[in-house]
Amino acid sequence: MSTETSTPWPHRAAWVLCASTLVLIFIGGLVTSTHSGLTVPDWPLSYGRLMPPMIGGIVFEHGHRMAAAAVGLLTILTNIVLWKYEPRRLVRWAGAAALGLVVLQGVFGGLTVLFKLPKPISIVHACLAQTFFCWTAALVVWTSKAWRTTPSGREPALDIPLPHIALLLFVTLYAQLLLGAVVRHTGRGAELHMLNAALAFGWVGWVFRRLSLYHVSDRSLWRVASALLAVMAAQLVLGGLVLASLMGRGWSADPLKPVLLATAHVMTGALLLGLSAALALLSWRGVPFTLGKMRDYVTLTKPGISVMAAATTLTGFFLGSKGGVSAGGLVHTAVGTLLVSGGACALNMLIERDVDARMHRTENRPLPARRLNPGEGLFIGALASIAGILYLSLFVNFLTAGIAGLTLSVYLYVYTPMKKVSALNTFFGAVAGALPPVMGWAAGAGRLELGAWVLFAILFFWQYPHFFALAWLYREDYARGGLAMLPVVEADGESTARHIVTTTFGLMSVSLLPTFLGLAGTVYFASAFLLGFVLLGLSWVFFQEHTRIRARRLFLASVFYLPILLAILVLDRPGTL
Repeated sequence: MSTETSTPWPHRAAWVLCASTLVLIFIGGLVTSTHSGLTVPDWPLSYGRLMPPMIGGIVFEHGHRMAAAAVGLLTILTNIVLWKYEPRRLVRWAGAAALGLVVLQGVFGGLTVLFKLPKPISIVHACLAQTFFCWTAALVVWTSKAWRTTPSGREPALDIPLPHIALLLFVTLYAQLLLGAVVRHTGRGAELHMLNAALAFGWVGWVFRRLSLYHVSDRSLWRVASALLAVMAAQLVLGGLVLASLMGRGWSADPLKPVLLATAHVMTGALLLGLSAALALLSWRGVPFTLGKMRDYVTLTKPGISVMAAATTLTGFFLGSKGGVSAGGLVHTAVGTLLVSGGACALNMLIERDVDARMHRTENRPLPARRLNPGEGLFIGALASIAGILYLSLFVNFLTAGIAGLTLSVYLYVYTPMKKVSALNTFFGAVAGALPPVMGWAAGAGRLELGAWVLFAILFFWQYPHFFALAWLYREDYARGGLAMLPVVEADGESTARHIVTTTFGLMSVSLLPTFLGLAGTVYFASAFLLGFVLLGLSWVFFQEHTRIRARRLFLASVFYLPILLAILVLDRPGTL
């Protein structure tokens, strides 16, 4: 069977469904703008009838139900057309997914009525409507001739590619509609809504910059981007008028004006999101995206290091929390930390891609192996880092976000460049690695206290035996990479061994302090002493003879030491055991 659509009917059906969904969103906006929700108290019938008296708010709410039913029928008809005329299996199943979404949307609409407009369900209902509209826009793209054409233009490897910028725009606009739903249903978050709108406008400008430089002849991209810019201009005007109406500037004489403005603002926002989805899809044409590439994206974030950073941060959160531990705060802190840490690791891989290419241990990483280009690394790293700091600012507190920014800066702008210059780089690397539990303490307590700095000291001293043992194992590799690690600068190993013993002794000492500060009990004290004694013994054995076997044993011991120590510290926290 041909892989191309031989009839225009799938594309036409998708267009009709998409346009009808936009009308449905407009009618739904009228329900919210006129405060007609729950005018009809029952569901799925209206006052127990298929057609109640169309008076007052019933006109809007029951009209919305009728429009929703019509869109449901059109979704079924579209699926019939796709399964009859569309040869591509994935597109047919995409139509089936659209049907599933419209059913789910109907269920949430019913729950909104039956449970009397609970705000979380109402917000989910609003966001599902936008998601369904985006899916219909995707069906329009997938059934179009433009989808089957080869994209034009070749972008420099170091720049962030257009597909990633378009995806960033879509995510920003989806977040904008989520924030808009929150504003409409709760009356809060208008400032963040406007800030996010400014970000979206900046991404649109970036899109046109890329198009004008590298995709001049791609007419499909230009058409969608131009429509998106026009709708965004209209949306900004409508947003300003809605704001003016809410402030009561001259709209009291005609109460219908603010209703129509607010509803038009909702509809153009949906249209903007649909156009951004179309732009993202068209810009990704021809871009190979496989599970292997997804794994490479994850590899950029160094999951092991990021998870360890999150674990040490949560240790600080637990110990810094007075009384009960907030589950919501715990989750927000973990998410923000993972984003910042993952972004920092991706940017570190980007900066050091030439070094990684010379080292056997790292030569197969995504950037030196050229499975990803530098622009992709920059996109992943910058997006995750900025998103993480903003997330911590919004959902945790500014102190935690500030410490996260400091950690990121020390890691990228001090430790990373110093690795090529001086063996002192390990000191700054240890500082960056020891700050996550301080972040956690700030998140849990809202301020910094002595306990936070004790955790900092534990992490700081632990990194010396951990990293120096690893650096001794791979000292030839580090030398090939041109990195000024202590085992490379002083190849006899004497200085490295002395540093390992002294810092391990320091680690053993500071690890006992939580008991004296009342952060943990005698179970932790005994465990910390025993674990420290074992690690110190292995350090002394390495000091006596610098062999690879002894370095490996010390490194593996340090890997197990930290999570066991922190777990016991949390479990032996007063009030836990």
